[in-house]
Amino acid sequence: MPIDTPAPFRRILVAEAPVRTAGERRGRILPCRIGVLPWTVDRCWLSIIVASTFRFDPSAAARPLPLEPVPPRPFHAGPSAPDAAPRIDDFVPMRRLVDLTLTGHVDLVPLPSGTIVSRNARIGLGDRLFSFAVRSATPGKVPLRPPHTQTIQGRDVDVEPRPCHDGSKHQFRHEPQFDLDVYQAAPPPLRYEVEEVREIRLAGLWEDPEQEIAIALPHFAPRALVDYRQRGVNRGDVRMFLDGIAVDLDKGAVDVTWRGLVETAPKPHLDVDRIILGWAPSARWDEDAAAAWNEVLRELPRGRFQWAEEREDALAGQTPPPLTHEEMLMARYETWGHPEAASPELPVEEAATIAAEFAEQRWTRAEVLARHGIDDYAWGIEERAWAQHLQRAAGDGGGASEAFGAAFKRAQDALATPEEARVTAAQYVALSTRMGRGDPTRVLAEARLGLGAFARIDRRFRAKASADRAFAAELERLRKEEEARLDTARAVTAKEAGA
Repeated sequence: MPIDTPAPFRRILVAEAPVRTAGERRGRILPCRIGVLPWTVDRCWLSIIVASTFRFDPSAAARPLPLEPVPPRPFHAGPSAPDAAPRIDDFVPMRRLVDLTLTGHVDLVPLPSGTIVSRNARIGLGDRLFSFAVRSATPGKVPLRPPHTQTIQGRDVDVEPRPCHDGSKHQFRHEPQFDLDVYQAAPPPLRYEVEEVREIRLAGLWEDPEQEIAIALPHFAPRALVDYRQRGVNRGDVRMFLDGIAVDLDKGAVDVTWRGLVETAPKPHLDVDRIILGWAPSARWDEDAAAAWNEVLRELPRGRFQWAEEREDALAGQTPPPLTHEEMLMARYETWGHPEAASPELPVEEAATIAAEFAEQRWTRAEVLARHGIDDYAWGIEERAWAQHLQRAAGDGGGASEAFGAAFKRAQDALATPEEARVTAAQYVALSTRMGRGDPTRVLAEARLGLGAFARIDRRFRAKASADRAFAAELERLRKEEEARLDTARAVTAKEAGA
């Protein structure tokens, strides 16, 4: 399908939600790079590319070895330079199979006799392993490429990434019969169906030639929601497929790539408004995608907002510009439409302390938040989260609600001032009676008291009246006198106004 004449370039926004594992109170952003590539075959498509980098330690006791997220490598676009280390072209339309590639060196140590014994290695992504030999005429670190990597029968074999088809030569426009397998980056024996992939298996590559390790796949997998600019077009739920695992022995690192496809218009950058990226365990996506998306969209206000990377960015060795202040505000507040609030992240004591300090009205909002190392936007998320959490807790028996109330009272009591202790019973009655008849905020402002201060004063006198009947009777007498005084003053004012 032909692409229309070039449209004015407009970047595509990506909103990436944080994840929270069991036992973690705070969510975290998983480090990754997110790119897009428009292309055509029978219709117009947009590929969404997600790439993450992980570190593994072969000496770790856990089995299979866990992967620890680290800052991702830069995207690469186009064929590698002839004199450069082979790199995988990330900006390809799709990879139907999962590519496994291996780079780095193996240390060949000679026997006491001086003989150099070749290493028999095995790699794979499940039950199907690929065997090859690492050979060299001289000892030392041997690169994992021909002529040092050979089949058991002695034929040269690649395990590194190999150059794939460069679709930019035809502007990524493909005829319907085009063979998309030319975009695979691994040698044929190291291509796997998604269903085959269970774990990363490596053997015969370390000092102990019998050592075999298994590396777990990433715990979280991405999925995308695509919002379109055109009204009436339904949001697209895009499943992301694992399609690349690149192991670097020298760095102890694994690059993992996922790719998803969404149908779009001939001018995709004017068609797609926003990509929402969510993370969840693969089993969670498979069992209940709707529930997983609900969790993602709840936490999205705490997410990361950036422009999707383009092939031209990678070719230039650059990343997209950051969002402007206005663009960031729009991107953030666009996420607040979900009916479910995020989960609270602040401990109950800290959230209650912040609320108590606001109630004091002795400091500005900015001063209170700065003291707790939180900005106004983050507090807005937290405030909404606690409000919904406490509302639900009250309906479920009130345990969390009671805990927050107790923490709030402790925080308020800790903020007491010496002036509050000098407030007399008569002054207390005058304040509370006037607050009952007029604007409480105005009454307290005139008395130079905040809500927190009055709450402490009110608790003090109520507690004393509850324990002392004579004092309770005195408060009631003072209240009646104050009511009568206010009634008299109101009558006089009304009479003067009528005159």
